[in-house]
Amino acid sequence: IALLLWPITSAAQQQDVPAALLIADDLFITAERELVATGNVEAFQGGTRIQAREIRYNQSTGALTIIGPISLHDGETMTVLADAAELSPDLQSGLLTGARIVMDQKLQLAAVQLERVDARYSQLYKTAVTSCHVCDDGRPPLWQIRAKRVIHDREERQLYFDQAQFRIRDVPVFYIPRLRLPDPTLERATGFLIPEYYTSSELGAGIKVPYFIKLGDHRDLTLRPYLSPQTRTLEFRYRQAFINGDMIFEGALSDDDLKPGELRGYLFALGAFNLPRDFRLAFDLELTSDDSYLDNYDYSDKDRLDSNLTIGRVRKDELIEGT
Repeated sequence: IALLLWPITSAAQQQDVPAALLIADDLFITAERELVATGNVEAFQGGTRIQAREIRYNQSTGALTIIGPISLHDGETMTVLADAAELSPDLQSGLLTGARIVMDQKLQLAAVQLERVDARYSQLYKTAVTSCHVCDDGRPPLWQIRAKRVIHDREERQLYFDQAQFRIRDVPVFYIPRLRLPDPTLERATGFLIPEYYTSSELGAGIKVPYFIKLGDHRDLTLRPYLSPQTRTLEFRYRQAFINGDMIFEGALSDDDLKPGELRGYLFALGAFNLPRDFRLAFDLELTSDDSYLDNYDYSDKDRLDSNLTIGRVRKDELIEGT
């Protein structure tokens, strides 16, 4: 049965928002004027779609009671799964219990309780956040961030953590009272990126925690501290785009147990620029502190480093190049 949900439509029209549409196998109205939809229930309102086992609308209070399992699709990038919910008629505000948010198929936020406010803010309590696969047998993911409270600002596309704790295999590593991270839908914003777990026979097991710094619309810097029992390393990457070209610098500095007392590192740089009269300038710089550094850290398997500066032009029946 598909019909316009008239009680919700009236409330929606008063608030100047699109009407809601309800689809269900069975629909009836109780003696208490409560509208009940059961069996393969779907509700649509604007860009929000809810699938549930049962939806009840109380005309006197204007509240929607939804019995799960619930699947709420809010746009193309966010899906909310929950056990039960109490929502406003426009589906934009309310409380969900046993909730889990999946953002852009990349990040999962599981919480005991989720509060939606005007479709912009989602406030989660007792939350676990991870981008790793979550096992059905209860085993903890490779890494996760536990927090007392997490606020997702959908307009700014930011995640705010309150009393955050970073864990590896459910083992606490460090505590951060306040933490802000961009959500996966935001391509460029200053903040921490997804931590990386790295292990090797020479350096042991360690973790890399990247921090991205937006220096402008056309340049950025990424710092990636790498910590393990055998090394203290800072990796970096600088990128900048120009009207006529771009360049990138990558490198690292290490104090490790493989060569105690020595500061080791490397620097790779690439760039290319368009010049007048169809000429093109390109450079490639490769430097390292010692012969084994790149191999020890798995940065490159090259056995010979070459640096060059080239300027040239290619036209029909013409090749000019100088190195």
